[in-house]
Amino acid sequence: MQNTLVINAEGPEVRVAVVEEGSLAELFVERKRDRGLVGNIYRGKVSRVLPGMQCAFVDLGPKVERAAFLYVADVVGSGEERRLFEDSETDSDSPDGQSRGRARKQLAARKIEELLKPGQDIFVQVVKDAIGQKGARVTGYVSLPGRYSVFMPNVDQVGVSRRISSEKERKRLRELVNGVRPKNAGFIIRTAAEDANDDELRDDVDFLARLWDEIMRRCDESRTLGLVYADLDLPLRVVRDLLREDTSEMVIDDEEQYERVQKFTTAFLPRFASRIKRYDSRRPIFDHYHIEPELRQAVQRRVPLKSGGYLVIDQGEALTAIDVNTGSFVNAGSGNLEDTVTVNNLEASDEVARQLRLRNIGGIIVIDFVDMDKEGNRKKVWDAFHKALSRDRARTNVTKISELGLVEMTRKRTRESLVQLLTEPCPTCDGAGVVKSVTTVANEVLREVRRSGALVDNDKIELECAPRVADVLSREERDYLDHLEKRFQRKIEVVPQKSWKPDQYRVAGKMSTEIAAQEAAAAGHGGGGGSGGNGARSPARETRDLRGADNGRKRRRRGRGRDRQASA
Repeated sequence: MQNTLVINAEGPEVRVAVVEEGSLAELFVERKRDRGLVGNIYRGKVSRVLPGMQCAFVDLGPKVERAAFLYVADVVGSGEERRLFEDSETDSDSPDGQSRGRARKQLAARKIEELLKPGQDIFVQVVKDAIGQKGARVTGYVSLPGRYSVFMPNVDQVGVSRRISSEKERKRLRELVNGVRPKNAGFIIRTAAEDANDDELRDDVDFLARLWDEIMRRCDESRTLGLVYADLDLPLRVVRDLLREDTSEMVIDDEEQYERVQKFTTAFLPRFASRIKRYDSRRPIFDHYHIEPELRQAVQRRVPLKSGGYLVIDQGEALTAIDVNTGSFVNAGSGNLEDTVTVNNLEASDEVARQLRLRNIGGIIVIDFVDMDKEGNRKKVWDAFHKALSRDRARTNVTKISELGLVEMTRKRTRESLVQLLTEPCPTCDGAGVVKSVTTVANEVLREVRRSGALVDNDKIELECAPRVADVLSREERDYLDHLEKRFQRKIEVVPQKSWKPDQYRVAGKMSTEIAAQEAAAAGHGGGGGSGGNGARSPARETRDLRGADNGRKRRRRGRGRDRQASA
């Protein structure tokens, strides 16, 4: 499959788009003032050892804000060396870095308290950037990626990428590297090494060995905590990791970056130098290649399918859920619901795999395909999904489709997803995706009137709130306000505030935030008693609240039911 690498380097960030057959397949972003740490090597100091978690926290120096996280299986000497070559080499084919961190469930042969002590200096490499409230993850098993191989100084072994299928070629590469590698040092031979000539591979091995010697020299010269070696920046990593035989061209819109990339390519990959192109049109490069519209779509929750179906992608803290829906797709050529559902799922399987790469969604992922009754159809969809994932350089692990149409999978995560990188939590809902309804806020206002109405010194109680909330109070709850006026012998006036958010209100001079804080404090001290007999409730209002919640559940079930009639 031919691809084009498009680099937008003008401005404060560098964006690299991988375009496959005219569609955006992957996007990498590096901000010049906020480069990621993956691949960087640090002299750190152990700040805490947690035997109960079998992990440690490592201080990486004053320029890294949060302490890094180190699993016991990532500590040199833990007995995990044999596992480092069990995984496929796909992670190291990505410009995100060459993660070699071990899974949490794998237990090391030795305990972390036997290997590390607080205050101990340690040499580590970042394998996963800090995400959210989590600090960076590091490993003691340092690795240096080259074009054709990955150098691992702490492991005396040679591995070959599982993507190289020819046993003859695997044997040739292994024997060649074994003959030239430094004593007690390990290498993983990358996919790009397939069919590379002997001199190219030897030069790659020699370059990485010399680079490691230089890193060790720097480490010996400086005993301060901090950065010892920084990985290449994004444009050069892309040349190293993504410029391949199936790359038709690499187009760059910035003169300085173009010259750097051209010089780097000429020195290390001369046969690809002619494919580096300078883009000098006035039209923005991402507009020219029609990337911007796809990029805007890539942060949307809903993803349309060409047939009329659609995906809904919800990224959460614990996992990502992807729901497949038939939408307007009716498969006019078939009168069989099972066939319609299967065709929709086959189309969705390709798009789900594409979205995982494009959005860089990692961690636990659950995909809810439309239910299929026949085992043969479930297998057909799973095979199509597995094939679509084969283009993904990130390591994936996928379970079979269950009878409920669910697929559980994991995808290796080394950096922020596209949504995390390009968006921020909504200041109104704090990232929850929902806000209180105007009816709920109106009810809160009325409860506060019941709570504090008798304490107001004036003969009038002012209710200040957003216009929509004011409308609910003035129209739907006017009878209940009249009841409260009689009860407290005070006039109640609703005052709309046009600039306020829906959840903002003020009752008799007391703001909603102050009220919420007082309620939380009371609950924390066991002061949250019932309302007792404090006045009449509004039965009509409470009935509407309950009915609205129930109708919401029914709407969700009906929405699901439209795609689940095959099993009814």
